[in-house]
Amino acid sequence: MLGRFTQVAALGALLALFAAGSARAQEGSTISLGVGTQKVLPVPGTTRIAVGDPNIIEVKIIGNSQVLLIGQSEGKTTLLIWKSSGQRVSYLVTVRKQDPNEVISEIKKLLGEIEGVSVRMVGDRIYLDGQAYTTGDAERIDQVVSLYPNVKSFVKVAPNAKKLVAQNLTAAFQKAGLRNVQVNVVGATIFLEGSVESQQDLQKAELITKAVGEKVENLLVVGIKRMILSEVQFVEIRRNSRDRYGIKYPTDITGTVTATANITQELFPASFGSGRGLLAINGGSEFSVGFQGNDGYGRLLAQPKLVCASGEKAEFLAGGEVPIPLITQNQFTVEYKQYGVILNLRPTADRNGNIQTEIEAEASELDTSVSVSFGGSSAVPGFRTRKVKTNVTVRHGETIVLSGVFSHDEQKAVSKLPGLGHIPIIGELFKSRAFDSTKRELVIFVTPRIVNPDSDKIRTIIEDVKSRYKQARSEVNFNIFD
Repeated sequence: MLGRFTQVAALGALLALFAAGSARAQEGSTISLGVGTQKVLPVPGTTRIAVGDPNIIEVKIIGNSQVLLIGQSEGKTTLLIWKSSGQRVSYLVTVRKQDPNEVISEIKKLLGEIEGVSVRMVGDRIYLDGQAYTTGDAERIDQVVSLYPNVKSFVKVAPNAKKLVAQNLTAAFQKAGLRNVQVNVVGATIFLEGSVESQQDLQKAELITKAVGEKVENLLVVGIKRMILSEVQFVEIRRNSRDRYGIKYPTDITGTVTATANITQELFPASFGSGRGLLAINGGSEFSVGFQGNDGYGRLLAQPKLVCASGEKAEFLAGGEVPIPLITQNQFTVEYKQYGVILNLRPTADRNGNIQTEIEAEASELDTSVSVSFGGSSAVPGFRTRKVKTNVTVRHGETIVLSGVFSHDEQKAVSKLPGLGHIPIIGELFKSRAFDSTKRELVIFVTPRIVNPDSDKIRTIIEDVKSRYKQARSEVNFNIFD
């Protein structure tokens, strides 16, 4: 009795499982395909498929949410699809020789509203003809034709399609505020030229290009062509000290001696000559007693003001050039070395008022103490140079301090008589000392500003130059009070 009850319970459990499986199963609709045609089923969470007759349809899983059906031959079969949730879906697939009118209707639905393309049938074949006005339309046509083996495409890209794309891109850039971007068509390629203000604008231009769906060569540069005024000040302060202590004696003695002789004889009436002597001695250096100190001050100031476009280079020179001979075995050439206040700038501004500046500044002068002579030619002097090269970023109107170079040179010279000058204590009466000290301090200030021809700063500079010109003109004219 107990065994029979157990069999009944097991049978009930099997019926429950069958009922649960039937509840999870879902009957799908009937699918109609033509021979050689394809159809995509959206089935999210697809994990496994089964086909009753693989000779009628070919099934492929695309990702985990789509199933591709391809009609192979006429007939009917069943398609089972299992989902990740455990649910099973079944479809009845009918494959038959498709009506060309149905194929044309499907192609038109897939193409959508593509202008300039027509679908027509010649005999039992279907053709696409016309012109595609965008590259995106041409790619869509190729994809649709690839779904139907019996359909051919004679669609060509219209000659003015690139120009239409360029016009659309230009309108999109103008709407996005990128007014310095130009779209040009060269042959079959579209180019983006011009400039944008920042990297964010460059990314915006790339996103707009991708949205249009065209392949475009991007030649944009970052940095809009704004005008930048760079005010530079070279300030150098010098202090010289020359102190002299002690007694300086004449150390160089030079002289000349001349002599003549006259001899007269009384015995013979003849004159043999006469004699005279002269000795002259001169001192080559002066005697001096020095207890003195000399102090001197100097100040060099140069204030160049340069205006250039953003991203371009500006150069300034206030000084001169020294010819330097280059002598080889076969030729003789001359090069020129610049000296003075030399300035090279390359500022770049963005839309937020930040100015990035590449700066090369130099203050140099001739140094004859290290000159070099080439054979019989004149000596070529050396150069004393203070130079700075940097790259900084500041806000509009802020000042950059490039360098505060300080140099201090000290020299000492002792002049004394040989022998006497070496005697302790007493030797101080026969020697003199010279102390030379030179201090230099160079500071360079740079203040960049974003300007335009109508800005107040430019107008002030222009009016200042005009007033100086008028003043100088009045001073060089004739005046009775000169």
